Amino acid sequence: MREPARLALHTTLLAFCLMPLAVCAQPYPSKPIRLVIPFGAGGNTDVVGRIVGQKVSEAIGQQMLIDNRPGAGGNIATELVARSAPDGYTLLMGTIGTQSVNAALYPKLAFDPAKDFAPITLVTITPHVVFVHPSVPARSMRELVALATTRPETLNFASAGNGSSQHLGLENFQIATGGKMTHIPYKSGAEAATSVISGQVAVMFEALPVVLQHINSGKVRALAVAGPKRLAALPELPSVNETGVPQFTSGSWQGVLAPAGTPAAVIARLNAEFVKVVKSSGMRDTFVGMGAEAGGNTPEEFELFIRSETAKWSKIVKSSGMRID
Repeated sequence: MREPARLALHTTLLAFCLMPLAVCAQPYPSKPIRLVIPFGAGGNTDVVGRIVGQKVSEAIGQQMLIDNRPGAGGNIATELVARSAPDGYTLLMGTIGTQSVNAALYPKLAFDPAKDFAPITLVTITPHVVFVHPSVPARSMRELVALATTRPETLNFASAGNGSSQHLGLENFQIATGGKMTHIPYKSGAEAATSVISGQVAVMFEALPVVLQHINSGKVRALAVAGPKRLAALPELPSVNETGVPQFTSGSWQGVLAPAGTPAAVIARLNAEFVKVVKSSGMRDTFVGMGAEAGGNTPEEFELFIRSETAKWSKIVKSSGMRID
């Protein structure tokens, strides 16, 4: 081989060898990021993911692709992200179910919620509103507790399905008060709420956006916020702490996580961008209108929060005997 040809070949080979280094040297993010939502379009988690994802996309200059992967209580999406490359380009909008409940609820998971993820930040916490059909003779939480204890299992309770946050709230209510209601699971929160609005079912716990217009129209009667304090969007509604049932809470939360092993620098960048968006005045106002509280903590704080929630809800799942095969 002639010298010029040999030199050209060596140059080409050197270029190919250096290509991975050049790719690695590119600043993060250098391509679109996929945000996997473990539930279908239109639900609370999907709405939060799309709103926050759009704002983060604008901040980082890369598209945030929303990928809805519903099924198996969020386990399909969670496993997908757990098995994805830990490079910061596939993220999960995790929830109370996927990160803190399902390990106790399902006899076997194909992933470990604690070990297979790197927490980034908590995005929102959304307490449920306790509401009843107007035909129910309860105008306060105390009266609802009295009905559920003196007439056990005569009141029907709607939820978005076995193991849903509403179902967990019911189990927590029964543990905290000694009352008993008959659980009627539906395929979605919207379908369950419709059953209460129509009078087929008596009681439900659900996020404010799903029921606010029906509360205002009088189609359902709100009794309390199933959290420690009142909602700014519905300030006249008392919290459960004010109604004599302080041990009872019901609600959901969302937070962003990456596959375990994602570089610390990437986690730090994502945390900074998500926290900036979540804590912005515009986003806080949006969350207030949804009956939600803005998150925006450190990865370490989010990890501790998940551990605390896992301990709490795992205990409730085991005490209730809930199981999904």
